[in-house]
Amino acid sequence: MKALESLLKQIYFKTHTFLIDRQKVQAIALWGAAWVTGLVAVQYARIFKFLETQYLAIAESRPIEAVFLSPLLLCIAWWLVRRLSPEAGGSGIPQILAANELDFRHHSSTVDKLLSPRVALVKLTSSLLAVAGGAAIGREGPTLQISACIFHFFGNRVRKYFAHIDSHTWIIAGAAAGLASAFNTPLGGIVYAIEEMGTLHFHRVKTSVFSAVIIAGLMSQWLLGPYLYLGFPKLLADSFMFLPYAVLTGAVAGALGAGFGELLSKGSLWKQRLVFRGSELPFVIACGFALSGLIWLSHDSSGSGKEVINRLLFTSENSSLLTVLYRTAATAISYLSGAAGGIFAPSLSAGAALGSTIDVVVSSGHKNLMVMIGMIGFLTGVTRTPFTSFILVLEMSDRHSAIFPMMVTAIVANGAAHFVSAHGFYEKMKTKFIESSALAAPSTRTEPV
Repeated sequence: MKALESLLKQIYFKTHTFLIDRQKVQAIALWGAAWVTGLVAVQYARIFKFLETQYLAIAESRPIEAVFLSPLLLCIAWWLVRRLSPEAGGSGIPQILAANELDFRHHSSTVDKLLSPRVALVKLTSSLLAVAGGAAIGREGPTLQISACIFHFFGNRVRKYFAHIDSHTWIIAGAAAGLASAFNTPLGGIVYAIEEMGTLHFHRVKTSVFSAVIIAGLMSQWLLGPYLYLGFPKLLADSFMFLPYAVLTGAVAGALGAGFGELLSKGSLWKQRLVFRGSELPFVIACGFALSGLIWLSHDSSGSGKEVINRLLFTSENSSLLTVLYRTAATAISYLSGAAGGIFAPSLSAGAALGSTIDVVVSSGHKNLMVMIGMIGFLTGVTRTPFTSFILVLEMSDRHSAIFPMMVTAIVANGAAHFVSAHGFYEKMKTKFIESSALAAPSTRTEPV
């Protein structure tokens, strides 16, 4: 009897010691959040892909129905965001950046509003409805915000018992885990956490980021297998001889990517005037019909654009400026409609088409590599994250032999983008969130970005 009593006391003592250790409790909660993130990201990706494919099937077999399906589903997707959670609109990355920059001690209600469970649910539903209507959106930005919402939820549970838990740890780890599970690029998630999310905080959150990325990534691979987002494209270029093409593509793609970001940014400001005039619904309907019109002209205008990338990398097909125009126009229309949806993957597909187009002009003899560096350059121009851009494409394809042309393209693209605009699209949208009246007064609703 005494032995049993002694054992129970030891168990109680060890349990109590564990529960009062803030770091251990936080680590367990982070692992749980990462596990849930990986699971949600995989199921979201599967549904997203299914709906994307279903719309294309309808567009091919019943084009008249597809013309009306786009405005209908885009309006429902917009209405969900506008009515239930304006913070769920757009890609989701600016919301994460804004939440990460705010001091949780003074802006807890704002951070909770940007990363609430309701935001995650509306984000998921709205983006799926939009892609079911053929919207040219990606799931990667939404996956990041949904992941950050999951981590923030877990963090708030821990914060009830340890009030001084740092909110930045959860937000940065959530964004990194979301990117890693969305693209199956764990290193890209870590680099993104450093470059975009955590320059000032990374020394305090590096262990949390690493563990979150590993667990979310392993969950994704466990369910989907050790896949590559882009497969194994053949690359035969000599790194040194190819560098002039890398510089050229980086300059062109970076400048055009920055211009695309400027278009979205100014379009968002212009659309606010429609909101104040009460003319938003007609605009969304017009966006829906414009989108269906683009898809009627070219089915490449629909969805994330991954199929466009795969065709350019794994067939002899070349692209043209018309494809670049279709992809960017469809993405801009989808984004400005107000529905939830990312621009990460659409930017990659536009960059891929641009790289192929440049290759047609310069005849480099290495089309696949031109496609890949076009992706890097355009994404860098939009996001101003050169290291994340080239690491993502590198991990997606496992083509380490081309690392130097990729790096050169990213750096040149970043420099070229600064000639177009001093700040990237996400940076501008983040600033808009922080300065908006919605942050100053939580009861006030503003147009989502």
